[in-house]
Amino acid sequence: MNKLLNKLKKSDIEIPIAIGQFLARIPFSVRPGIAKTYRTQKKLILDFENFSVKQKEDLIYKKFYKVFEHAYLNVPYYSKLYKDHDIKLKDISSFADIKNIPIVTKKELMAVPLEERSYPIKNRLKVNTGGSSGKPFSFYMDPLRYGNEWAHIHYMWSKLGYRPTSLKLGFDGRSTVTNLINYDFIRNNLRYDIYADPFLVCEKLSHIVKHKKVEYLHGYPSAIYEFAKHCKENDAALLEILKKTLKGAFLSSEFPAPHYRNEIENIFNIKTQAFYGHTETCVMAMETNKFEYEVFQTYGYAEGCKLDNKTTNLVGTSYFNFASPLIRYNTQDNIEVLKSKEGWLERFKIKEGRNSDFILDVSGNKISLTGLIFGRHHKLFELCDHIQISQEKPGKATIYYVTTDNQYFGEINELFDSKNIKIEFDFLKIEKPILTQSGKINLLVEP
Repeated sequence: MNKLLNKLKKSDIEIPIAIGQFLARIPFSVRPGIAKTYRTQKKLILDFENFSVKQKEDLIYKKFYKVFEHAYLNVPYYSKLYKDHDIKLKDISSFADIKNIPIVTKKELMAVPLEERSYPIKNRLKVNTGGSSGKPFSFYMDPLRYGNEWAHIHYMWSKLGYRPTSLKLGFDGRSTVTNLINYDFIRNNLRYDIYADPFLVCEKLSHIVKHKKVEYLHGYPSAIYEFAKHCKENDAALLEILKKTLKGAFLSSEFPAPHYRNEIENIFNIKTQAFYGHTETCVMAMETNKFEYEVFQTYGYAEGCKLDNKTTNLVGTSYFNFASPLIRYNTQDNIEVLKSKEGWLERFKIKEGRNSDFILDVSGNKISLTGLIFGRHHKLFELCDHIQISQEKPGKATIYYVTTDNQYFGEINELFDSKNIKIEFDFLKIEKPILTQSGKINLLVEP
């Protein structure tokens, strides 16, 4: 069944909405492949709130040590790292000892061949993530993650009344949306083609929502904002239908910029909820007050670590990735700690948000760079160290990439997924990424 889940994760199988919604009624607690983890984690989320501090620390230690021991004994990179630091298994015998384990960075992990920092878990899935800086990072995902992921997501979303049978309208960057709107039965989700002409997409959507009740929006704040603005300015009929059925919007993958979320809330008359998470599955946190996040220590071990005299970084450990363990992994997100106990984080806010940038296609439609660059699995990520983009005029853009690999002799454009986007891309290899005056690496740069 895990093999089937991985296959479905990679593919986009289309079935009628009516059949998909019938299947959505099957509780996650009995679904093959994820049921046990889902049930365990769903109960643990509720129990954890009533644990004493000692019970919470013991739980974190138990989950942390399981993946730490596995990495120490079976993953070459970690075996060498810990032995170089003279760390033995017996040295990590309590929660307090975790702080003695070295923090690792994406840069350090990327300097090591993937197989040396991985273990051949059955049905593991290779993924990559660009992160907010455009620096690609490949690793294997453990099928165990699915039950854990859904248990926490469903708990968070339930705060806005969500149930797994609720139909969502999703805005992500995948290029596999065909015919403007697709139904994704795995997530009980209508996928909106954010690259297509919004007039055409909304025309098709209008026919669907007359018969199927869309209760939630989910995806990039910038893309949902563009949809909301289009409805307000160009499609009053669609807007009226959605205002009657929508209960909320879940904002992910980008910093929920106030001007985006305020418009979304006002136009549809709904509440929005942001949550913190990333492909690496080390940290998940639920927004409580706006822009303030409450950490799920049941999902992964999250810490606020002051690595210099100025900044505190969010550091996380994935409890459920034995394929490519990430142990005390620095997410490189700069946070402000709002509440913490000895060694573990309870609440934080992100000090530097990741606002989305756009480029324009030949018709002047906005294309979200978060969706274009990070929502698709570009093979170019496997070759390069950095990706940035610039645009001189609508319909034409330049991809800048940094690579130390000189062995590829094919056409670079073949490695970049530009399907169904009306933009002509040029590709330019540069020796090092383009920095801002303050030393940052922005995704969108001046031409």
